[in-house]
Amino acid sequence: MLRHLSHDEKKRMQTLDTLQDLDISQDEILNKLTALACQVLKMPTSLVTLSGSHKQHVKAKTNFALQEMEKLGSFDQFTAQTGCFLICQDAMRDERFKKSPYVSGAPYIRFYAGIPLFTEEGYAIGTLCVIDYVPRTFSMFQLHTLKNLANIAMSLINYRNAIGLVDAVTMLPNRQQLIEDINHMTDIHENYFLFLIECIDVSYAYQMSRALGMPTVEAMLKDIGMFLRLSFNFRENVYCTALGRYALLIKAERKEQILAKLDECADRIQESIISHIPLKLELFVGYTEFKIPVSDPQRILRESMSALYDAINNNTRQRAYHESSDKAQQLAFTLLNELTDVLQHDKPGLYLVYQPKLHIRTRKVIGAEALLRWHQPELGNVFPDRFIPLAEGTTLMQPLTEWVIRQAARQVTIWRRAGILFPISVNVAASNFAEENFTARLINNLEAHGLTSSDIELECLETQKIVESSKALATIIELKQHGFTLSLDDFGAGYSNLNYLKNIPATTIKLDKSLIQDIKNDLDSRTIVESIIDMLHKLNYQVLAEGVEDNETLDYLDSFGCDEVQGYYFSRPLLPEDFIAWLHHHEARITA
Repeated sequence: MLRHLSHDEKKRMQTLDTLQDLDISQDEILNKLTALACQVLKMPTSLVTLSGSHKQHVKAKTNFALQEMEKLGSFDQFTAQTGCFLICQDAMRDERFKKSPYVSGAPYIRFYAGIPLFTEEGYAIGTLCVIDYVPRTFSMFQLHTLKNLANIAMSLINYRNAIGLVDAVTMLPNRQQLIEDINHMTDIHENYFLFLIECIDVSYAYQMSRALGMPTVEAMLKDIGMFLRLSFNFRENVYCTALGRYALLIKAERKEQILAKLDECADRIQESIISHIPLKLELFVGYTEFKIPVSDPQRILRESMSALYDAINNNTRQRAYHESSDKAQQLAFTLLNELTDVLQHDKPGLYLVYQPKLHIRTRKVIGAEALLRWHQPELGNVFPDRFIPLAEGTTLMQPLTEWVIRQAARQVTIWRRAGILFPISVNVAASNFAEENFTARLINNLEAHGLTSSDIELECLETQKIVESSKALATIIELKQHGFTLSLDDFGAGYSNLNYLKNIPATTIKLDKSLIQDIKNDLDSRTIVESIIDMLHKLNYQVLAEGVEDNETLDYLDSFGCDEVQGYYFSRPLLPEDFIAWLHHHEARITA
């Protein structure tokens, strides 16, 4: 084996860092090994040391007081530098060591025998040695035994390191090993691709673990890893970088071949993983190209992750890394972090605007919907459709909704003093309704402002998710019992399940803009909207049409019997002071 000695000190130290063993803490198993060395070789002292930049660190020891030694005058340093075993029968008579502070002073070493510890790459990182405090000889049998013990010591160190580089479930090399392999690639100026492969959604895996137990999930993950290895005839090193996520490191010229093989894997994975239960397995791939050497392996991994998320979000099997998409993801992450900071530290930026709701016949204002806005210093006004979806997947929805409710309650109080008596409605997500003690916290918030359940109305978002959550439904029923008025938002947008009308005790149904926008030009649209309004009335709902932008649409809705309207035809969402000015002007106009 080629021995890389001190002429490549930088690489040797990198190897030590990789092994993660260069610390002062004692290793109990290695301590037992040094005790065995003392017993078998009939020596008073044995050490395992690792070579740092300036010191020899004692990793394990028997009958030795020091934790580290200076390199100058160190027997172990000499052994590691030469890469050969060292036997010194009497240090006081050896010109190399008689001036060593460890010979002339404590611990007064007289005899030393040491074997260098080599990594698989050939780097000498330390020694296993035995020490005596009187001169003595050392037989070939003892030397052979010490070499065997040194091999065991290095195997233990490698094993400890391997534990951190192998996925415990699949037994495949893990993310850390992938990073190390990228770091140690030597094909200078060669191009490579990193492929990230997701075979099972993490949330689905957790659902499986709750229902069936982790052993079932772990068995499936092992099978997926084996399936990928078999698919490549064990010629590629398959990594497991996270739960249900795997990786391949491939030379650039084989890109198309690998993509074709992964496409075959996507076709076969569902039928190839045998299970006693139906499994939902889909294979998505994200990949990025890079050139050796790599200064930042984490960047390569992040780019592949960005491409993988693109593939998943767009429901396409394979997606290459695109910088523009990556920047959008980074911006989303930045926004999420800044929103967290704003909420946690009550920083300025968030504010509410209010859009009036009107009775369709009298044109009187009967309420206002509070709509959240965010002025971000660098980006200016950030609209909710950019940051609310980011918050929905996190724990931010609770503090964000509570902030909106507090601000709306404060505004109701201000308007009450000005003689404005209608309620303000706030949007509440399904996850909010599923929170512990949502009703109690809401009531306490209103009472702190001297308000009751009639002052704040709740608009239920994500109605399908509410129906699917028994906890959210229970909260809505509880809110209804406390006198809150609830409306179901965005009826007619996308897929609206009429079944939820039977399950959610709402007072008002809000027709989405997409449902009413064509009624002035399309007979079928008019027929549909009129029929829906008629049906909702028969089910004892009030009907509000949102997104009304012209008088013709308003007239049709009036003729269909719609109860309430909201939209730009009357007013855009306004700041509180602008809302009051608009309200006074509107009231003067309808009473003129």
